[in-house]
Amino acid sequence: MRYFTFTFVPLEERYFHPALAEARDHPDITLEQMKYINLFEDETGVVLLGGRGDETAAEALLADNDDVIDWELIPSNDENGYYAYIHFTGREPAVGLLKLLDEYRLVLELPLRFTSEGYLRVTVIGTDDNIQQALRNVPDTIDAQATQMGEYNPDDERAIAGLTERQREVLEAAVEMGYYEVPRQATYEEIADVCDCTVGTVGEHLNRIESQIIHSAMD
Repeated sequence: MRYFTFTFVPLEERYFHPALAEARDHPDITLEQMKYINLFEDETGVVLLGGRGDETAAEALLADNDDVIDWELIPSNDENGYYAYIHFTGREPAVGLLKLLDEYRLVLELPLRFTSEGYLRVTVIGTDDNIQQALRNVPDTIDAQATQMGEYNPDDERAIAGLTERQREVLEAAVEMGYYEVPRQATYEEIADVCDCTVGTVGEHLNRIESQIIHSAMD
């Protein structure tokens, strides 16, 4: 079983769904996560969004949006945070993307996260063939930019699960040798000797690993 993590980047003004587009563009509202989403047979859907910011602005936005059939704002324990239950109309590309999950028997790993730019970060789980076929049928208005992929292990943290076997080997050696201790107990040269590779390769692997872990923690 494989997983594939990618970011939905709209290629046109049209966003994933008009109800989300207005929230994303509002200066006093920050979208953080999508805890649940489901498409019904009539091609309307429901979503539970986690957000932060001006509740009054969020209520006004939802009340005035023609693509919102029903909604409710739910308080969160986080300061200035809340959840929004939204029953939304069937609009593209949202409907087309959600249908791909059923058509290719894919599991959507929740919650989905919004990046700092307001784009959706999505992880799907399924067979390699089904994932590749689904990606080939992503609507033309969306660019699915890959960030991670690999064998799916539900017990792994996603940042670590996305590492290659060679990257894991270098990381394990660095940790065991004390490279991340304070003060540092190992050098690139010593790690390279253990891993039987060049100093430059160690540096390249560790830089990529650190960048990947940091981005996963921040998104």
